[in-house]
Amino acid sequence: MSSSSVEIKKLHEILRTFHEAQETANEKLFLQVWHPEARRFGFGSNNELYIFSTEDILSNQFQGIKQAKQENPGYSLSFFIKRIRNIDVDPDHLIASATVEWQMVSMGRAVGVHYTYYHFVKHNGKWVIANVTDCGKVI
Repeated sequence: MSSSSVEIKKLHEILRTFHEAQETANEKLFLQVWHPEARRFGFGSNNELYIFSTEDILSNQFQGIKQAKQENPGYSLSFFIKRIRNIDVDPDHLIASATVEWQMVSMGRAVGVHYTYYHFVKHNGKWVIANVTDCGKVI
C-alpha cells in the first residue's frame, strides 16, 4: 500500500469519527479530530453564511443534541456518508481536503442532504480537521 493510500485511509477514519462525534454529541471524540482553532462555515436555507468556532459547536450543536436526548430518550440522529467525491493529499502529507456528500436522519426520517468540504492538517503528526464548509439542503 502506498503512503498516500495509508494517509487516505486515515482521513476516512477521521471523517467517520467526526460524524460519530456529532451523532452522539461526544465532545471528547470530537476534539480528537478537530483542531482547536478550526472553524465551521455553513450556509443556511437562505444562503446566509454562518461561522462557528469550536466553542460554538460544543455549546450550541452538541448541547442541543444532549438536551434532545434527555427530553426524549428515543431521540436518534444519524449522519450517513453517501459518497466521498474525492480526497486529495499534498505530496508532503501535511495538508489534505475531501468533498463529502452525506445525509442527516433524525428520528428515522431523512431531513437533509449536505455537501461538505473538509480541510485537514497534520498537527503533531496526526491528521485533524482544520476547517469545514458545509451547504445543507432540506429534503
